[in-house]
Amino acid sequence: MNQEKPTESQDQRENLHVHYSAADYDRYTEKFVEVYDAAMIKRIRDEVLGPEASGVLLDIGTGTARLLIKIAAVPELKALRLIGVDYYDDMLSEARRALRENSLEGVIELRLADAHNLPFPNDFADYVISRSTIHHWADPQRAFREIARVLKPEGVAIIHDMRRDPTPEALDKFNELRRQAGVEPARLEEKYTAAEVEEFLKAAGLQDCSTVQAGESGPGALGFEVKIIK
Repeated sequence: MNQEKPTESQDQRENLHVHYSAADYDRYTEKFVEVYDAAMIKRIRDEVLGPEASGVLLDIGTGTARLLIKIAAVPELKALRLIGVDYYDDMLSEARRALRENSLEGVIELRLADAHNLPFPNDFADYVISRSTIHHWADPQRAFREIARVLKPEGVAIIHDMRRDPTPEALDKFNELRRQAGVEPARLEEKYTAAEVEEFLKAAGLQDCSTVQAGESGPGALGFEVKIIK
């Protein structure tokens, strides 16, 4: 298993697109990542206050919005204002098509935006989620700082990503799903370890309000969770 660090320095990197088309990404995320969708939705439900969630939920790096579409179908989460942002036009084009097909154009808002420079005021979102995005960011330190900026006081961010050192069992299961979807195996060399992400958070000044937890078994052993409480 390749665990070498990415060789490109932070000041040389650009935001990273997936290595296949937005249409393929949409098909993959619609049908082949249910277990990871369920894990994120469970975490959202764990973090909401009261019997029914309310407020703004912002999905950074929403891709084709398939996770937001599934969140919109959860009865306890229907009171949330759902907003998805992505850096890439092709992803949002597929997302808009998916919203039309699911009659959710008036339920989920989409914006073209960079995680490093979000078009929202301070203290905007009650919840921020992001999945499989950290390794796509040109500057994770800056993106984490921006997430903290747009969170309301006592707001919660939950960020999941694959790590460079997953358990072999979790990696095999993940790559089998990707094979079934017709997309390439995961590129471990692009990913970060939990310890590296902790360093990004520390550099962003968020070490006192954030945690990083890496799973040891099951689907969670594929990656880690970053939790930020403002």
